[in-house]
Amino acid sequence: MSSDTDARTLAQAGRQQIEDAILRLLDANPQGLRNVDIARGLGLSFDFGGNYKNQLTYGVLGGLLARGAISRDEQSKLFTSRNGDTTAIDTAQAGLQQLEDAILRLLEANPQGLRNVEIAQLLDLHSDFQGGQRNYLTYTVLVSLAEKGKVHWKGQGRNKIYTRV
Repeated sequence: MSSDTDARTLAQAGRQQIEDAILRLLDANPQGLRNVDIARGLGLSFDFGGNYKNQLTYGVLGGLLARGAISRDEQSKLFTSRNGDTTAIDTAQAGLQQLEDAILRLLEANPQGLRNVEIAQLLDLHSDFQGGQRNYLTYTVLVSLAEKGKVHWKGQGRNKIYTRV
């Protein structure tokens, strides 16, 4: 099995764990939660320079919405689930760790560096929230890894090339 395939498998498992954590949190809060509440509640809140707040959870919520696993009230902006469970924070953190590990493995296997869109493609982690915010799932994890000193980038905008430190 190639490192790209290993990284993709790890990334998919990480996304699944974050989805499970969000569903559990929503199940424990049947009145519904806003994205910011979900991100904070799971310890997945990120803010990069005042922009892209909580895009990690937003990207995952978009996938859950698209599959009909959750619903969103457009007026209140509350997300609600259709099941019941708990213990979400540990699951979310484990999922985030798997996503980080997957991206780091992928960057290690590609020392020349990769753009965010390439990472999202290779890991099959495209996120799309109602036609916007594409690939913010991987972008948010990359920013988090950069803040931790594990990833570096060159360039600007969509042409940023990410490499492992």
